[in-house]
Amino acid sequence: MRIVSIALASALIAGLAACDGPKEQAGEIADNASGAVDGEDSMRSGPAETMGERQDEADRSANKAREAAADALDEKAQATEDAAEERGEELRQQADAVRKQ
Repeated sequence: MRIVSIALASALIAGLAACDGPKEQAGEIADNASGAVDGEDSMRSGPAETMGERQDEADRSANKAREAAADALDEKAQATEDAAEERGEELRQQADAVRKQ
């Protein structure tokens, strides 16, 4: 029973660690190596981990902004294509009218 409890606790800790971004994880390692925190299992964040977390958040925000800008460009491209297609159809109709004269 104790082995199952330890395995479950390890899986939970690993799952929580998976939520951290790469810079936060690197900061945690640096804090552990420098002795800024009591140990690897410390619930307290050291300065490098905190900075890494902020950098990961900034990266996520920048990625969201880039994705929004790309989506806006896709919509603009689609609107331009639709307008060009509509104008092309108008010109084809004019050409047909000229031929029928």
